[in-house]
Amino acid sequence: MTRLLTLIIFLSLLNSQVLAKNKSPTIPEWLYKKLEKTELLISKKSYQQAEENLKGILAKVKAKSYGQAITLRSLSSLYAINSQYKKASNTLSKCIALNILPETQQQQALLNLGQLYMATEQYTKAIKTLKPWLAEDSNSDAASAELNALVANAYAQLKRYRKALPYIKKAITQSKKPVESWYQLNLALYYQLENYRSAAEVLKTLVRLYPDKKQYWTQLSSVYQQLKQYKKALSIQQLAYKKELLSSEKEILELANLFLYTGVPYKSAKLLDHELKKKNIKHTSKNWETLANSWRMAKEFKFAINALETASKLDSKGSLYQQLGSIHAAQEEWNKAVSSLTKAISKGGLKDKGSTYLLLGMSYFELNNTKQAEKSFKQATQYSKSKKEALQWIEYIKATNQES
Repeated sequence: MTRLLTLIIFLSLLNSQVLAKNKSPTIPEWLYKKLEKTELLISKKSYQQAEENLKGILAKVKAKSYGQAITLRSLSSLYAINSQYKKASNTLSKCIALNILPETQQQQALLNLGQLYMATEQYTKAIKTLKPWLAEDSNSDAASAELNALVANAYAQLKRYRKALPYIKKAITQSKKPVESWYQLNLALYYQLENYRSAAEVLKTLVRLYPDKKQYWTQLSSVYQQLKQYKKALSIQQLAYKKELLSSEKEILELANLFLYTGVPYKSAKLLDHELKKKNIKHTSKNWETLANSWRMAKEFKFAINALETASKLDSKGSLYQQLGSIHAAQEEWNKAVSSLTKAISKGGLKDKGSTYLLLGMSYFELNNTKQAEKSFKQATQYSKSKKEALQWIEYIKATNQES
């Protein structure tokens, strides 16, 4: 139970109690003075003495009288202030059962009882108590909004998400300034119902109302990805990044990967290059490899090679040197290809060692080093995938040597 709810209950009961003397039915002078004295004790936080006073009054007042009703109501408010919500709801329920309070006070007591049921997790009872209030034309929009939000919360706690949805939507539309938690509940309900399009609309509102709260930006991007609207997801993440809301390594890498996925590798590369230089992402082999792949997809091969060289040095295995060797070979940089492929074999851990030997042999051949080329091709024959092509190269080298 929040302090606000306790205050609502206490003030509503206290105010109606103070007015009771001037309303029909009236109460005896002695009772009015006793209740007034009890209110003073409560204001001084003398709760135990106030409780004793109220129980003493209950022993004296006539059963099923207006005096008994307002005393029970005051005792309920005292229990609520002391966070004894079960006692508060039981006591207020007894008060309401007398059905002797004036209509306005009776309705207010019912509302308070519904709030107390919420506080004590008696959600079904809360709904049953609060829903009749929503049919009352006398409720202001603000009061009705609060009631709708309470009923929505009760249904949500019971996992009756479809039932909860119209109440929270109505609470939001009725309020001039809806509470943030209402939007959050609305969003949670759409998530539970897997209605991601509607969730996106709520998140767009949250981003507009709370532009500095990172979670709404990241959630909106995630929802767009769930909907396979990747360009919208990228746009949201870019805006969040520009607002300096994305700072963790994970968030930056996610943005880089979205650039790649949506076909904008150059921006991915520029982002990663910038963040690596600022050391906002770790200088790991994997991160440098991602940068290299971004540059390569952007057809910036010089930058791709530089990044992959750094990645290769940091990697414990030779696979990245193998990739680097392939790029050098594709660029017809045969000496560099030989150097990288040799390092790849030396480091080890290659998944396809035969292909590496095969490419190394080709590189040596292009450098007119047929002796080393043949040696590499013989190594390649030891692996089933590369054996046939390696033997063809060996035969070709032999034939060429014979001709010369």
